[in-house]
Amino acid sequence: MTPRTALSLAVACGLLTMGATAVAVEALQVDAPPPLAASPTAPSAAAPSPDPAAVTAPAVPAPASAAPEVEVEQRPAQALPVALTIPQIEVETDLEQLGTLDDGSLATPVDTDLAGWFAGGPRPGGVGPAVIAGHVSWNGDPSVFFRLTELETGDVFSVRQADGNELDFEVTRLEQHPKDEFPTVAVYANTDAPELRLITCGGEFDSSTGHFDDNVVVFAELVEG
Repeated sequence: MTPRTALSLAVACGLLTMGATAVAVEALQVDAPPPLAASPTAPSAAAPSPDPAAVTAPAVPAPASAAPEVEVEQRPAQALPVALTIPQIEVETDLEQLGTLDDGSLATPVDTDLAGWFAGGPRPGGVGPAVIAGHVSWNGDPSVFFRLTELETGDVFSVRQADGNELDFEVTRLEQHPKDEFPTVAVYANTDAPELRLITCGGEFDSSTGHFDDNVVVFAELVEG
């Protein structure tokens, strides 16, 4: 993904933000999703965000130093992603295509039980960091990515394409960050091979705002062969 197309994706209990704008939708309290296991690459989520309605850092291009010119492998054009299967957490979901609204904010999945692929970025299987986002809860019930924090390094999940081809991705790490410290560069910087990010919200639920405090990001790489 080039700096021009790098976006800060926000997903949290029905709120998606980009830039200074936001689209808020109703979210009721549910039990907190499973906590992310402590690891050197997973910062603690103990400190709540000062702005729990915002899910990520503002949408700005990745710094030039974070998006260097890289020599990338040449790959054929990829078909549209249509479904996501994560057997370890019993996720089987069709994929909506997520675009942006007139105000520049990212559109949310119409069906809150489905995940969505950001159509402004790379397609899964293409070079670069593809992004799939999903709600953690909706109207008081667990949603599609409620158990995302249960994934572990080495877990393999799949994306089905419109041509029937299936791509396997292996989890390389999981991270959890306060919403105002979203790792924009790590998520959207150029990569020299196909990668994928799964994003939702997590941490403690703030009953005063109706939102969770953090973001959870799963980083994965394409399994070749």
